[in-house]
Amino acid sequence: MKKSLLMAAVVSVVGIMPAAAQTPAAMQPPKVLQVYREEVKVGRAAAHAKIEAAWVRLFAQAKWPTHYLGMTSVTGPSEAWFLTGYPSYAEYETDSKNQQGNAAFTAENDRLSALDGDILSTGRSMIANFREDLSFMGSPAIPLGKYRYFSVTTIRVRPGHEAEFVEARKMVKAAHEKLGLPDGAVIYQVMTGAPSGTFLQLTGRVSLEELDRNAAIHGDAYMQALGGEAGQKKLNELASSALMSSEANIFAFSPKMSYPTQATVDADPAFWAPQPAPAPKPAMMVAKPPVGRDNK
Repeated sequence: MKKSLLMAAVVSVVGIMPAAAQTPAAMQPPKVLQVYREEVKVGRAAAHAKIEAAWVRLFAQAKWPTHYLGMTSVTGPSEAWFLTGYPSYAEYETDSKNQQGNAAFTAENDRLSALDGDILSTGRSMIANFREDLSFMGSPAIPLGKYRYFSVTTIRVRPGHEAEFVEARKMVKAAHEKLGLPDGAVIYQVMTGAPSGTFLQLTGRVSLEELDRNAAIHGDAYMQALGGEAGQKKLNELASSALMSSEANIFAFSPKMSYPTQATVDADPAFWAPQPAPAPKPAMMVAKPPVGRDNK
């Protein structure tokens, strides 16, 4: 997975904080987000997870200061996504250079990359900017470590129609903030690694049961907060004009494929750092009576 950093080539939603080491779990999302997507060959998910666990050990042994989260697709193509946050592009570049300058780290990374390549169909690295003006954190704020899923919506905006998309997202944000709804929206605009006009909308979910409540929290009160019938009509017109495509999928976090911050681990240690099961006790050996004349 992390070969993407070494290349230095230059993701409906509640609090994404897959941040660098200094970013606490419940604070603002990172300004710069690297998303690395790997499409895993059918039937090779278990093998892929083992290789990714070796990457986690590599980072942990090196006590690397930059952390990342791994997640696997529940719907859509068989993919694994890895999210790394940075406060700036300068920090991203520094992290990449530090990895390239560590010979032992690079050698192990190259070895794992070769193994990974045998079970992957494709890989894509994207870098995206946090759009705070379009994002809503949700109420109340929930620590990243409590989430088990991300709903990820990949949006393609028509060339020349970004203004309509921005206006529509700001209408949605204003309605959510007015009502204090729990389903926040974290929006990233992909700057490189995907076609122009690509946005990622991320939703953190503690449980998929939250999907059952969506209709209830987006009822009449929400529609009125959007501006009633006139507001709904305007929102539909903006979306129709701005959107080229939109695809929503669900991803589940994978502790074995993640190198999380301590703050994330502390939010739920049983999930992010489970203790190995105790070894089974040896079976009691029952002595058999000696076979003799009196025991026959």
